[in-house]
Amino acid sequence: MKRSNFFCVTLCLFVSLLLVMVGLNCAVAEEGSLTFATTTPPKSNHEIAAQKFVEAVAQRTGGKINIKHFGAGSLYNAKSIMAAMSKNQIDIGLLHVALVGRRSPVLEFVGSFGAMGCWESYEHYYRFLDNPRTREIASAEFAKYFNGRLLSAWSFGTSLLGCRDKAITTIEDFKGLKMRTSGTAMATMYKALGVVPISLSSKEIYTGLQRGTIQGAGSGVSRWRRSKLYEVAPYLTVDPTIPYFSMWLVINQKSWDKLSSSDQKIIADTAKEYEAWTRDYAAKEREEDFAFLKSEAKAFVELSKEQKAKLVNTVKPVMKAFAKDQLGDQYQELWGLLEASK
Repeated sequence: MKRSNFFCVTLCLFVSLLLVMVGLNCAVAEEGSLTFATTTPPKSNHEIAAQKFVEAVAQRTGGKINIKHFGAGSLYNAKSIMAAMSKNQIDIGLLHVALVGRRSPVLEFVGSFGAMGCWESYEHYYRFLDNPRTREIASAEFAKYFNGRLLSAWSFGTSLLGCRDKAITTIEDFKGLKMRTSGTAMATMYKALGVVPISLSSKEIYTGLQRGTIQGAGSGVSRWRRSKLYEVAPYLTVDPTIPYFSMWLVINQKSWDKLSSSDQKIIADTAKEYEAWTRDYAAKEREEDFAFLKSEAKAFVELSKEQKAKLVNTVKPVMKAFAKDQLGDQYQELWGLLEASK
């Protein structure tokens, strides 16, 4: 009986020790593993960049940091990923530029939508976005609202305006047009142009145009091609109101704090490198999509410099007042950064 008890005690001790060892090994594995979720369409520039980012980090850390990528909305959609980041349920996420703006008016402004129609060129917006002070302000907002640390801003592309019946060639063509809008800032800007804003989700654009619920809509260039929106809105105009909008690459603050300083530097540097990569890729992809859409559309228009300037001058006072109301104490600095970036 004593021998049996001794055997049981010995076995229990062995099993306990084994469990402790396994637990330690698991902890080490978890420490070197990060989950990364993206929500953009398959084969889009962001999904390609995400995979390259994962591979580069693994290579540069000698395999010490293993990032498991859940792409194209396979883990979270564009809305649920916001809560997942805030609740420490994901280590790294690529957050939608418009949706983060719903939590933070500052991020809506920095993401270009809060000053929609006020950017005089794509370069104007990039200069604003690349200003160290702009990044500092944005980083503070991600820390406050998402429990995250901003790594970089990955370009997704520009936008097109499409109409059912005729192309927009002057800003007068906006007047009375029923256009799909998303969010208060966009509706405010379009109202300044005389548009009748109609709120629809992105999934409803095709049927809305098809049924005549809306006469026009703005959406990303790649969406016009891949969702075949040109079938129901064949009159296309290059959108002069939105620059190369970006998605935000953010890492959870707790996950960041667990990393060594050398690994933090590798991840931050690699994230910045792929920010530049996405800009180049988005510009190339835009031209390829333009070439395709020109062959499919009944009209493909780019507003003249005079019309673009007229649009900015028309909407700017309205958007300036909107920004002042939304941004409060941060209005002066952010609008000053916009003006200084011209």
